[in-house]
Amino acid sequence: MSFEIDGFFSPDLEGFLRAVRTTAPTKSWFDYALDLNRIGFDLLRDATTARSENAAFAIHGLFVRVHQSFHAALLLAERGLAGDARTVLRSGVEGTIAIYALHSDAAFVGQLIEAHHYNQRKAARVLLDNPTYLATYGAEYVTAMKAVIASVDAMETTKEAKLRDINWADVALKCCPDLYQLMYRSLSSDGTHTTLNTLDRYVLADAKGQITSFKSAPGPEGLARGAERGLPPVSLGSRSLRRQRRPFRHHGQDQTGSAALCDLAGGISQDAA
Repeated sequence: MSFEIDGFFSPDLEGFLRAVRTTAPTKSWFDYALDLNRIGFDLLRDATTARSENAAFAIHGLFVRVHQSFHAALLLAERGLAGDARTVLRSGVEGTIAIYALHSDAAFVGQLIEAHHYNQRKAARVLLDNPTYLATYGAEYVTAMKAVIASVDAMETTKEAKLRDINWADVALKCCPDLYQLMYRSLSSDGTHTTLNTLDRYVLADAKGQITSFKSAPGPEGLARGAERGLPPVSLGSRSLRRQRRPFRHHGQDQTGSAALCDLAGGISQDAA
């Protein structure tokens, strides 16, 4: 009854997790995934990136993100949350697409910056244009949102062109079409989006295919496939990381993440201006 009371917080989950790690068919996949995880850490441990090299620095950051998405997906999958693992994996695949795009064309950094500003303005407009939303913000936040809109509008005036968001399908079809067609689409339709395929993971059926109940406890269904799907993003990302002409070094011990990201955003924006 423990799962029926506590769900995935049940103390019985430890036994399920142990079985996933030690029995077929999931054991071999998780063993392979953990080896791949160590390869990722080996790359990051020896990596160095000059922050003046915007594309390389972005690739480094994206690989850290993809690697952590890989961790998150495995943690979810080994606990029987295969559907949610697939949702996280799609994020990892998208990051891998960005790594490929940057490796193919360093100028893609400019598209990332452009999309950042485009979406900042879009979010500000949504809040300012809705009186109900706007009423929940103080005057200083309203002033800041108006400043964001004015700043991004000025960028468009300077460029004499409209800023655009990124269409990841277009990006992937140029540099890594298989990754998009075979993984991103699958993880979208059976994972991220609300579809019949996604819903099917949460029902139990009898031998005649008739639904008998909803599933609220962990089960082994889809776990091997989920682990298999999780391997390509971090593997492909590490391959692109290795292709860099200059060696990398991981600076995680030398500075805070927030400081590094602020430096990255500021440095890239200045170079792109």
